[in-house]
Amino acid sequence: MKEEKGITLVALVVTVVVLIILAGIGIGALVNPNGVVDKTKEAKIETEKKDIEEQINIMTIQSMDRYGNVIKETLKTKLEDLPDGKEIIDGVYYIGVIYPEYEFYIEVSSGKISETKPLVIADEVPMPEGYIASQVWGENKIEDGLVIYEGTDPVTEENHEEALTSRNQYIWIPVNNIDSMVMCSSNSSTSQCNLVLEGNTLKCTKHLETATDLVGRLYVSSNVDTGNSIYSYKMNFTDRKQTYNKNNYYEPGVLSSDPNNNLDIEQLKSDFILMATSVAKNKGFYISRYEVGENGDSKKNQKILTSANTNGDNYLGANMWYGLYNTLRNINNNQQMIWGCQYDQVIKFIGEEAQVGHSDRNLMISPALSGQNELDKMKNIYDLEGNFWESTLEAAGPAVSGEREGRGHRGNDYAYVTDGDMNPASFRVNNLPTLASYYNSTRSIIYL
Repeated sequence: MKEEKGITLVALVVTVVVLIILAGIGIGALVNPNGVVDKTKEAKIETEKKDIEEQINIMTIQSMDRYGNVIKETLKTKLEDLPDGKEIIDGVYYIGVIYPEYEFYIEVSSGKISETKPLVIADEVPMPEGYIASQVWGENKIEDGLVIYEGTDPVTEENHEEALTSRNQYIWIPVNNIDSMVMCSSNSSTSQCNLVLEGNTLKCTKHLETATDLVGRLYVSSNVDTGNSIYSYKMNFTDRKQTYNKNNYYEPGVLSSDPNNNLDIEQLKSDFILMATSVAKNKGFYISRYEVGENGDSKKNQKILTSANTNGDNYLGANMWYGLYNTLRNINNNQQMIWGCQYDQVIKFIGEEAQVGHSDRNLMISPALSGQNELDKMKNIYDLEGNFWESTLEAAGPAVSGEREGRGHRGNDYAYVTDGDMNPASFRVNNLPTLASYYNSTRSIIYL
């Protein structure tokens, strides 16, 4: 008989089962988590993310001023042209671009783009007792001007505005080499100091006869008109050839009016050594964020303490330079008026921006409360270029450009701005400490 050949029922069932299994594997590879569909979707999102980041980077560069600061309003306008589905967050010191799958944050002070809001713990710097480092982006990095707030409650985006006006604020100024700020009185162009810290004693190992006779290293330059009454005052911070000369700017030093105001050289020398030793030990110091207010406070929207002897709408009278000095001096709390050599370190930290005047910063033409001008802010320090002169502890000998002996003042004031003279933050003049002037204020420093 002719034999019929074909597939058996068992073989058919096995074949169907195998096909079902293979189909399940294939569908699973497509739709399961981390499957082909998911990976395709992830790849698409990653491509879109990189494209968005590139666009943000271009927009950020296009929105920068000549100093590398991002003009927020310009950037916010440009960001509106990004693809739909975004949310624009206007932070105090950053702008956020939020999509459902990813987000970017642009730091206004530097233009840096990050996928998260970084919180930098300030372990690299010493913290004064009773203060805490800011957690607000733009205030939490040393290179941007690390801000500390009085009190122990964290300062975040949520309570930042309130903290600005209610809590004292200081900025960390790094001084990695004490030789750049302090010398001994024998330093000269042919014999330069070599300072070392031995325990709690800071001394010069080059000049044994004046080893602990410490003085400020002051960087002096000349004011140069660069056109349209905009001045530059460039300072050569590589220079180590300064001399201690009482016919020039020098510190510590006593003026003829000081003894009548209960200020002697021993107190000034003692205070200077305390400050200098601390800076050498801690590699820096803190400067008040604002020109000082009542009791030496450093808060936004405060009336400024001046050397006037009466109060005005936006300023307070402290009764001459000596009133400023005595208000700020609190040795038990490691606080003093800023020294000239410290002010130079602030200028060094800020860089070129602080050594050239500006006509495009809406500088005040009348005395203003502290921190009103966001354009006059460098490394998170307000009003260095305008508002009031910054009085320091440095003395000025009578032979300085034919001027009378006085105390060093830095920066510029609203009267100069009104006259159209744009001096940089580095600019240096001297003024009589006995002058009751509502043009002059100062800064306090905290050492540790």
